[in-house]
Amino acid sequence: MQTEQKLDPLTTDDVELYLKVMRAAAERVKNRTPADKAAIAGASRILAGSASGRVPTQDDVKTLAQANSVALAMDQIIAEEMKLDARTYRGIAEAVESAVPDPALAATSTKEMPAAPDHAPTPLQQRLSNAKSVNEKFLAPYRSEIQKLIQIVRNPSTCRNNVNP
Repeated sequence: MQTEQKLDPLTTDDVELYLKVMRAAAERVKNRTPADKAAIAGASRILAGSASGRVPTQDDVKTLAQANSVALAMDQIIAEEMKLDARTYRGIAEAVESAVPDPALAATSTKEMPAAPDHAPTPLQQRLSNAKSVNEKFLAPYRSEIQKLIQIVRNPSTCRNNVNP
């Protein structure tokens, strides 16, 4: 099991950083920049071309990756623009979103599978589980806002104010 998730319980500073990035990301999803719109439009053209047999070029692959980030990971773009350490932010985001999962995914997914009864959890699994329990309680006052932000940033097609390319 590999993770970048923060292993210790979240702090107020962690949550403030996460909310700052996600609020900016949600705003940008609602009001895409011309470059964001161009990446999505370019990806649509590439995908349409590949459906007719055109093989994507290296530049096409870069455009598709950028469009994917614009569509599903705008917070990563914002964190980079804010000059935040990507690994640190990703660890905080994973810890927050582990404790407050995407409502769209929670409705369709099953509960996490527990460790097999004949195998004790690894120290990493135990530490993550302990941190998640603490984080769930700590994040309770922020839960509603976090879920709304996740819905916009991770599922932008469901955002009514989303501007299409």
